[in-house]
Amino acid sequence: MYYKPLPTPKFSIADIDIDKEPGTYTEKPKPPSTSKPESKAARLFLKGPIPFTWLQKANSLGGSTGIVATGLWFYVGINSSKHFKVDSKLDQFTGVTRQTRQHALHKLETAGLVKIRNPKGSYPYIEILGAP
Repeated sequence: MYYKPLPTPKFSIADIDIDKEPGTYTEKPKPPSTSKPESKAARLFLKGPIPFTWLQKANSLGGSTGIVATGLWFYVGINSSKHFKVDSKLDQFTGVTRQTRQHALHKLETAGLVKIRNPKGSYPYIEILGAP
């Protein structure tokens, strides 16, 4: 009959801690992983200050309006201006459709949080208005 050899233990005599109960050992800490550096998307952040009352009012409008509003403040941080042109990247960033974005922008404009200039056949230009 053939017997498999016993697996080698994952510890050595140096790993044994005399102060602990017999039969227990502590594993050595694993070295840091050499995985890929974090992606560019993982390093994105919102640049403030973002008026809390503005964001609170946008979130209270319902639906995806709060998500789109947060995306608008992301654009403010990128452009260093409260006037900018919205494009399809906002839809990708927020995970909403073009129609949902347009509906949310209309809600934000009705609430007095943004001003929209929508040239025919082009993406809308947005101006973020002051806190309500």
